Amino acid sequence: MQPLTLPQILALANKVVSVDDSENLLCANLAGYLRYANTSACDKLGYSFTDMMSKRIADYSPTYSDDSWNRHCQRTIANGTDQMYTYHQNCKGRRYPVVITSIPHIIDETSEQLICSLVKDAQSSVRYKRMLESISVSKRTGSFDFNLRDQSILVSDNLLAMLGTDNPETIKPSLIVDRLSREDVSRWNAEMIHFIAGFHRMDEQFVMRVAADRQAIVRVIIWSVMEDGKVTGMTGHYEIIDEESKERLVSLEDNQRRHIIKALRYTNGRVTGPNGAGKLLDINGKTLFARMKKLNINREDYTQR
Repeated sequence: MQPLTLPQILALANKVVSVDDSENLLCANLAGYLRYANTSACDKLGYSFTDMMSKRIADYSPTYSDDSWNRHCQRTIANGTDQMYTYHQNCKGRRYPVVITSIPHIIDETSEQLICSLVKDAQSSVRYKRMLESISVSKRTGSFDFNLRDQSILVSDNLLAMLGTDNPETIKPSLIVDRLSREDVSRWNAEMIHFIAGFHRMDEQFVMRVAADRQAIVRVIIWSVMEDGKVTGMTGHYEIIDEESKERLVSLEDNQRRHIIKALRYTNGRVTGPNGAGKLLDINGKTLFARMKKLNINREDYTQR
């Protein structure tokens, strides 16, 4: 491929009229090869312009896949613009979340189709801030936001550190099962089915592999993201409740909560009667209802409809 000429570069600048010298502009072709990068984008990634022109998107975007890029290109061309969340990695290996807003552009002389992308730090985006709103700052709590439409995921630095990974892709809900105890895998998968079916909120504890290959009891709170009555994503957070290396027990209240929820799952949410959770737990139905209210357990959450 021949480098873009000065007139072609000027045509790009005129196409993306809102970009100033402080914003990062990257232009690539449909095969994912870079065709132009402005000075700000080169500086952000730590490469010279010459180095950048020899790269594919995959060289600085560790979560890149041909499939996701092709879908982004198709949406950009069809709609005139498209936005995608992903991760970039600079020359020193530092990975950071970005939000990419793209428009299509065709080089007149060669008819080459380009996708011109304005790249911004995702940590200042509405989506990232919303992800962090539900939790307090804690080294034992980390949050995420997963988009079902484009399969992009944003993960807080805390969650990456907690789970001992620098690859946010491994924290996608479908891959978390690789970290779970054998007993918890089926329970996790059952919860994921509820999210596909419609709005759902999960507040459960799982035995999970975390940083340094330790086993920990992790509380996972996830709820559906809805747009126009449809599930478009999942957001939530993970909290380390107890680690194997700590000489600390789960609180009596947490233990009771897990025990009651397990009984409700078995009885399909029934509390009283001969087939109810009260019978299984050998506790009076009224007493069990009072205990559930105190522990914020809603029996409808465990009823299969």
